[in-house]
Amino acid sequence: MPEASETTTVIGGVGSPADQKATVGSPDQKTTNYAADRAGESATTTPGSGGKTDPVTRPPARKASPSSSPSTAGPSLSVVAIVGFVLSGIGFFLITVPFGLWLGYRGREETTHGKRAGFWFAKWAIYLGWLWVVFWALALIAYLWILL
Repeated sequence: MPEASETTTVIGGVGSPADQKATVGSPDQKTTNYAADRAGESATTTPGSGGKTDPVTRPPARKASPSSSPSTAGPSLSVVAIVGFVLSGIGFFLITVPFGLWLGYRGREETTHGKRAGFWFAKWAIYLGWLWVVFWALALIAYLWILL
């Protein structure tokens, strides 16, 4: 019966000489390759190759990109809610208040159903919008009171 071929792997550079050699033979034999994970360089020598070494290559490690895992990324931020918040915030310019309110309500509808993030922007767009409506209504009443 022919003998199983034996492959000796020499791992360069780390640990004691006993850690640097691994012998792989038939499936019955035990494999000792303690330094394989620590080594930076490795080479494989086969008995029939005349002592020549073949470099052992490992596939490059996969790096996870932020866009590759959609479960970690939450819903995108609602631009409608943010624009509504800004327009309601600058309600001193009377014309922006109705648009801020309208966009605030649209943004709240978007964010309530979980399609997008930004519920608080929409909520505060509505609050600020109505505060400016009350302010302008009181300002108009005061102006008319002075004229009469």
